[in-house]
Amino acid sequence: MKSLIYIVFLLCASSSLAAERPADFAYGAALEADGSEALYEVVLPAAAYRGVARADLGDVRVFNGSDEIVPYALRPRRTTSADAPAPLALTLFPLKARTGASIEGLSISVQRSASGAASISINSSGGQDGEKRTIGYLVDLSTQERALRHIEFEWQSTADGFAGKLRIDASDDLASWRTLVAAAPLVSLEFAGQKLEQKRVELPRQKMKYLRLSWLPQGGATAPPELISARAEPASQAVEANREWEKAAAAKGEKPGEFVFDLQGHFPVDRVRLDLPEPNTVVQVELLARNRADQPWRFVARGVAYRLRQGGGEIASPELTLGTTTDRYWLLRIDTRGGGVGSGAPGLEAGWVPHRLVFAARGKPPFQLAYGNREAKPSSLAISTLIPGYKEDSDAAIRSAKPAAQQTVNVKSAQALAQQELGGESRREAAVDWKRWSLWAALIIGVLILGAMAWRLTRQLNAQDAQRKDG
Repeated sequence: MKSLIYIVFLLCASSSLAAERPADFAYGAALEADGSEALYEVVLPAAAYRGVARADLGDVRVFNGSDEIVPYALRPRRTTSADAPAPLALTLFPLKARTGASIEGLSISVQRSASGAASISINSSGGQDGEKRTIGYLVDLSTQERALRHIEFEWQSTADGFAGKLRIDASDDLASWRTLVAAAPLVSLEFAGQKLEQKRVELPRQKMKYLRLSWLPQGGATAPPELISARAEPASQAVEANREWEKAAAAKGEKPGEFVFDLQGHFPVDRVRLDLPEPNTVVQVELLARNRADQPWRFVARGVAYRLRQGGGEIASPELTLGTTTDRYWLLRIDTRGGGVGSGAPGLEAGWVPHRLVFAARGKPPFQLAYGNREAKPSSLAISTLIPGYKEDSDAAIRSAKPAAQQTVNVKSAQALAQQELGGESRREAAVDWKRWSLWAALIIGVLILGAMAWRLTRQLNAQDAQRKDG
């Protein structure tokens, strides 16, 4: 009996230590990776989100040609990124006035022709008679849609170099001005073969139509040099990442105005499109979600959906922006006042930014993505563990953990091919927990053995007592 208990525990331990194989997972996809590089990156296909059993992707694995698990990590998903706008060449319009006139005393107007060309008209008050000289510059930014990060200036070089301070004012109407930069140092000096230059002026992130540039007074009779060119760097803007979309058919809910959708997977949804069945419809909507059919609904978002005819075409409501939600089932609750959505059923499209999985090409190819195992436990590494020196703003080239070495680790793209069945759909379903039942069986058997031993010992003691009494 003791040997039976020992065998049961040994089987339980060996089953827990058994290595995972591709057949332990429901589905998989071959990866186009030849193993010539150390690291590869694959975008998780939509089929993976449909095939996983865990919403946290804890049952995703990568196997090599020997059916061994290789190290992998999921990169943080970036739903937006900053663009890199091209430098902008600015036109400097000289502001001329007589000696003694100040930049504040200028009356400036801009007229634009049909072609968009600008002409500047300047009237000054005060000053002495004589030839006009340049006392500042005007920059027309009225056609620019972005704020500027900084401006880099070029001026006529002088034999002795130059060091001065520039003032930059901003206006939207050429009448009232506000100071953006009070005294920006600009320097171009050379001495003993060494050169010191400061030609860039940083700007606050503000949108303005016009800039007015003027030199601050400085000691000495040397006049500041003439600015000959200026280049600006526009501020970057957030760009939405490309999303994949999954359509779901509507089924009527329990109450009027309710429609239920099954996405058939655990997609990291953060956008939802609603397609109303009839034009000229405006309704208030509420979105709810849940992971399983036996769970209560959880509020996700609310908004207004519309579909309107206009000028021979139609305009539709924008996408609803959500926090990332991996629930499978969705409920659309529509305010039925005003007739709801009419006689038809609305459509729902869920949008998401796919995860990017990075894996180490350890062992021999071919490499395989596998997913769909309800009993699997998460095994992914942190991205900073798999790629030492990883930075969120980096892309293909990742700096290593040795900054002085100036090394990079290249991450090569891999393509996931069509989904293949591995262990089948049963791997995703709740299986009989043989380990738990084996432990319970071992415990019950142990209790029975102890009871039998106690009963036997009690009989032996009773027999010995009876013999003593007879003796």
